[in-house]
Amino acid sequence: MAHVRDLVDVVSGDEFDQPTPYGLVYPVCTADGSAPSSQRGRTWEHLTASGRVLQPVSG
Repeated sequence: MAHVRDLVDVVSGDEFDQPTPYGLVYPVCTADGSAPSSQRGRTWEHLTASGRVLQPVSG
């Protein structure tokens, strides 16, 4: 399976980017289109532990 870098949180609708496989995940924008409160990258484990449910963006 190819690396998918565009992700969305199915719970909140927030969008994320994961530039490298197994690397940090960065917030891109919130569900309403505004800038996220933090641009800091997080691990996949941290985001899922925080209640995020990340899925690839369906095109």
